[in-house]
Amino acid sequence: MILILNLLILNFNIIFDQDVKDYRGFIIKGDSCLAVEEYQCAIQYYDSIDADLMKFESDNERLKYQLNYSDALYITAEYPNALKQYEVLKSIAIESQNKFYLGKAQIGIAHSLWRMTDNVRSIKEILQGIQIFEELQDTSNLIEASNILAGIYVSIQKYEDARSIYQKMLGYAIQSNDSFNIAANYEYLGIVDCFQAKYQDAIFNYQKALAINERRDNTFKLSITLGNIAEPKMELGQYQEALELLYQAVKIQEKHQYKSVLIYSYYTLGEIHTLTQSYDSGLYYYGKSLKMMDETTESREKEKVYRLIAENYAKQDLFEKAYEYHQLHSSEKDSLIASERSRQLEEIKTRYEVERKNKENEDLISQNTKKQQELTAQKDIIQLQYTVGVLIIIFLVISIFLAFRLYNARQTLINANNSKDKLFGIIAHDLKGPIGNIGAMVNLLKVEPDEKRKSQYFNYLTQSVQNISVLTNQLLSWTFSQKGDFIFNIEKLTVRDVADKTIEIFDYQLDEKDIKIVNEIDKEFKVLADENALLTIFRNLISNALKFTKKGGEIKLNAINEGNYIKINISDSGVGMSSEVIQKVLMGKHVVSSIGTDNEHGSGLGFSIVIEFVKKMKGKIDIQSDGKTGTTVILKLRKA
Repeated sequence: MILILNLLILNFNIIFDQDVKDYRGFIIKGDSCLAVEEYQCAIQYYDSIDADLMKFESDNERLKYQLNYSDALYITAEYPNALKQYEVLKSIAIESQNKFYLGKAQIGIAHSLWRMTDNVRSIKEILQGIQIFEELQDTSNLIEASNILAGIYVSIQKYEDARSIYQKMLGYAIQSNDSFNIAANYEYLGIVDCFQAKYQDAIFNYQKALAINERRDNTFKLSITLGNIAEPKMELGQYQEALELLYQAVKIQEKHQYKSVLIYSYYTLGEIHTLTQSYDSGLYYYGKSLKMMDETTESREKEKVYRLIAENYAKQDLFEKAYEYHQLHSSEKDSLIASERSRQLEEIKTRYEVERKNKENEDLISQNTKKQQELTAQKDIIQLQYTVGVLIIIFLVISIFLAFRLYNARQTLINANNSKDKLFGIIAHDLKGPIGNIGAMVNLLKVEPDEKRKSQYFNYLTQSVQNISVLTNQLLSWTFSQKGDFIFNIEKLTVRDVADKTIEIFDYQLDEKDIKIVNEIDKEFKVLADENALLTIFRNLISNALKFTKKGGEIKLNAINEGNYIKINISDSGVGMSSEVIQKVLMGKHVVSSIGTDNEHGSGLGFSIVIEFVKKMKGKIDIQSDGKTGTTVILKLRKA
C-alpha cells in the first residue's frame, strides 16, 4: 500500500512538472528585472508565481524569492502588500530556522510599518532585527537595520539620537568599505541637517552621497539624493537650481514608479512654484503629491501638504479656499495627535504583552522539559515500530518484484507460443504450393505417353525440387533464429533481386496457366528490410496474383521513388477484390480464402502475414481494385 501511494505521488509530481518549470522561468525573469531596477516588471513576474504549488529546490531559493518579491513591493510603495509578504517571509524563515532571512524580514516589516505610521510595532521589529545581525556579525545588514531605527527617531523629532546612530553606522560602513551604506549614511545625515536648518551642511553631505551614487549607477538612490539636495537649495532661496534638480529626480522616479519618493518630490516642487508665485503649478504638484499618498496609503505628510495648499490660496487672496484647506490641515493634525496618543497606549500595552509572553515562555520551557522526558521514554517503542515497518515494506517490495517477474515470464511464454503458431503458418503456407506442384507433375508423368513432354516435366520437377530445397532451408534458418517474438535483421536489399528469386519458384505455375509475369523494377532501387520477410511478402503476393489470374493473363511488378520510400506495385489482370474484402484484409481481419481461377485452394493466412511484416519493417501497404478487372497491391518500403 505504501509503495502504491509513493507511485501516485510520483505521477502527480510528473503531471505538474511543466508548470513548475514555467514558475522557475518567472523567478529568473523577475530577478533579472529587479537587478536592473525595473521593479514593476519584477512584481509582474513574481505575482504570476503560486508559491504553494512551486517546488523550490531548497529553503534558501524560496526565502530569496520571497525577499525579492517583498522588496520590490516596498520600493514601489505598495506598503500593505509589502508588509503582508514580509510577514510570509518571516514565517518561512522561522519554520526553516534561518536567522539571516528572519532578520531581513524584520527589517522589511519595520520599514513598512514606519511608512504606515505604526512606530510602536516598527521599533519592536527593528530592535529584534538589529539583535539578529549583531549575533551574525553581518555589518551591512546591521547598518541597514540601525538606519531604520534612526529614521523612526527623526520622525518623532529625536534628531540628536538619530544623528548619533547615523554617524556610528557611517563609521562601520567606511571600515568595511561598503560604498552603498557610506552613501546612504551621508544622505541620512543630510536629512537630519535639513530638519535642524543646517542647510549648507545638508548640501555638503548630500553631495557626498550623490558622488557615490553616480559612480554606482544606482538610479533609485540617485533620484532620492537629487530631490534631497533641492530642499536646502529652496530654503536658501536658490529656486532655479532647486527646480532643475527636482525635475531630474522626478523624471527618474516617474519612469521607475518610485511612488513613496514622488510624494516628497511633488510637494517640494509645489513649494518652490508657490514661492516663485507660480501658484497654479504649485497647486498642480500638491495635488499630485496627495494622489500619490492615496495610492500608497502613506499619509504621514498629508497634514503638511494641506497646510501648504492653504498658504498657496492665501497668497492668491482666495481665503475661502485657504480656510477650507486650513480646516483639512487641522483635522489631519488632530488625527495625528490622536494617533500619537493611541501609539502611547499601544506602547504600554506592548510592554505588558512582552512581560506576559516572558512568563508564558518560562511556563512553556518547564512543560517542554517534561514532554522531552516523555518523548525519550517513547523513543525505543517508536524505533521498534519503525524497524517492523521497514521489514514489512521490504517484504512487500520483494513480493511485488517476484510477482512482476512471474508476470513477465508468463507473457514471454505466451509470445513464444504465438510466434510458434505464426511460424508454422508461414511454413505451411509457403511450402504448400511448391509441394502441390511436385505432386501434380508426378501424376502427369504417370499418364503422359509423349517422351518429349515427359522430359519437359522432369525438368520442371527438378527445378521445383531445387526451389523447394532452397525455400525450406531459408524458412528453417529463419525459424531457428527467432526467440519469442519475430526478430528482423534489417539490411539494404535490392528489390529486383528479391523479386526475381521469388518469381523463379513459380515458373511451373506460370507456364501451366500461360500467365506472363513482367518485372519492371529498377535494379538501382534499394530498401531497408529483412530478406526472409521480404521474400515471404513477395511469395504471398505473387501466389495470390497467380491464383486469381485467368489463363493467358498478366502479372506486372514495377516501382518508383516516392520521398523516403520505394513504392512497389504488384498488379494482376485477375478477378479483382470487392471493397468490403479489401477493407477487412487491410484491417488485419481473417478472410476465408476463395477458390482460384484454376480451382486452387488457400488458407487465408497469406495477407495477414504480409500486413504484419510490412508494419514490422515500418512500411505501408494498400490495395486497389474495382472488383472486376484485376488487383494492384501497393507496398511502400523505407528507402535505403
